[in-house]
Amino acid sequence: MKTAFWALMAVCACVACGESDDEPKSGGSVTAPSGIVIERVDATSVRVTWQDNSSNETGFDVWVREAADASNRWIAGSVEADVTQFTVNEGLEDGGSYFFGVQGKGASEAYDSRVIYELYTLVPSADLPTVSLVGGTTSTSSCLAVSYRIENASADARWGLCWSAEGTPTIDDAVQYGPAISGDEPILQAIPNVLLEYGKEYTVRAFVIEGGAAYYSAATTASLAAAPDAITFNWTKLSRTSLPAEIELYETTDQLNGHSFHAWYAVADLSKGNVEFRVLVPDGAATIEEQSAAFGGDCYVMINGGYFYNGRHTGLAVVDAVATGSISAVRGSLKTSDTEEYNSMYNVTRGLFGVDASGNPAVYWAGTDAQGAARYFDRPLPSVKGEAKYDVVNAENPTAAVTWSPRYALSAGPVLLKDGKCPFDFTLTSKGADYYLSNFEIMPYDIFGVGVSPDRTAVGRTEDGRIIFFICDGRVASSGGATLTELAAIMKGLGCTDAVNFDGGGSTGMVIDGEHLNDTTAEASRAVVSTMGFFKK
Repeated sequence: MKTAFWALMAVCACVACGESDDEPKSGGSVTAPSGIVIERVDATSVRVTWQDNSSNETGFDVWVREAADASNRWIAGSVEADVTQFTVNEGLEDGGSYFFGVQGKGASEAYDSRVIYELYTLVPSADLPTVSLVGGTTSTSSCLAVSYRIENASADARWGLCWSAEGTPTIDDAVQYGPAISGDEPILQAIPNVLLEYGKEYTVRAFVIEGGAAYYSAATTASLAAAPDAITFNWTKLSRTSLPAEIELYETTDQLNGHSFHAWYAVADLSKGNVEFRVLVPDGAATIEEQSAAFGGDCYVMINGGYFYNGRHTGLAVVDAVATGSISAVRGSLKTSDTEEYNSMYNVTRGLFGVDASGNPAVYWAGTDAQGAARYFDRPLPSVKGEAKYDVVNAENPTAAVTWSPRYALSAGPVLLKDGKCPFDFTLTSKGADYYLSNFEIMPYDIFGVGVSPDRTAVGRTEDGRIIFFICDGRVASSGGATLTELAAIMKGLGCTDAVNFDGGGSTGMVIDGEHLNDTTAEASRAVVSTMGFFKK
């Protein structure tokens, strides 16, 4: 770790001293620049940037003056008019302190501006933080993952990954800050595919920011693996006289990847103003039939909702613009036999589906900050089981929160599709079984896994704003269920760009006219604590 002296010097290096040359030009008409910022490039180089306050300069001179000897000064370089940065890479010593100055040049020397200086100390390289890559890049369809090691960083340093498809990246390009440092272990960090494009090669670097300067690792290049294909079926439209024209109902018994399959979906067009989407969280658990019947003919279609424990909804719910519940840290494993992960808690975001006051549907990752407020994001907190942990979400973690005011919304997870991309797969980390690289929402083993294919419930939105309720049977001879990746591909095949997985298994159900469409022989209709539905507006 850095000594207290050099930590103080690093802070001082960022403070504007506002000093001007002791021999200012008189009668000059070029307005002096301002806002000078000094950034460390390497052991003996800095980048000087400034604000141009004049429209008549012919260029700028960049000066260097030793802090210990004001008489030792020189012009490090010159740039043309309107250029506002220059890299000083000669004449500097590692550990030296210098005033870096900028002077606006006029038509003649008499019209030059004053030289405006800022003090900066090049902290000795031995005391600087370092960041280095460990191994190669892992590329999957859902993410790029890089391991790196941070050394000699102070407590207020920040680090993470930056990337670009157009040359060597810096922190001015795309950035995702990383998790906490965990002892001497390398940091494994993933960049979710929602932040990348298929078919592009990206250059990725790890970085650490300290004392106003950014330090970078070597670069690595990688591309996302191919995206999984959509799954389509032959769907039969079902006639239901109780359903308005805005709602259509379909059924399929086509096979899914070689096994029997039975599924239904209802799609609603809310733009016509006669149907609306609602979320219900009743005072106590009740079956979908019971909850639907309470509204008489005003509830057209109802499906089960989010997860629950001990009779209470687990997660966030928004009912008529009133938010309840929270998304808390979760255990790495629900198996008590897995002592280490059972006792490890991870901050997470979870998939959420909702509509605003105008009925416009949206999918986000939702989290609860330290003050108990709900936050919505267009990317997940990229937690990886068994690896270093992220801080609790806030207005800027994992990124700037989305400004969104839902009228009805419900969380569950994981997100199946965001902008047409499935943000997970079943790639394992080096730790082996159940340590998935892109299970960012830390979903438990009975929901997330390559061989887990129970009954499923999902909700999605199409590009034109329609909402789709989907269910499929599982655990019965007539239908083998679907894995999460299959479910995402099915929702994509239905035209969804965004979709969320909701509670499955015995909770799965769709009720129309009091009838439970799916098979309940494996398990009788379960009482649930949250539902979603299409209602008469």
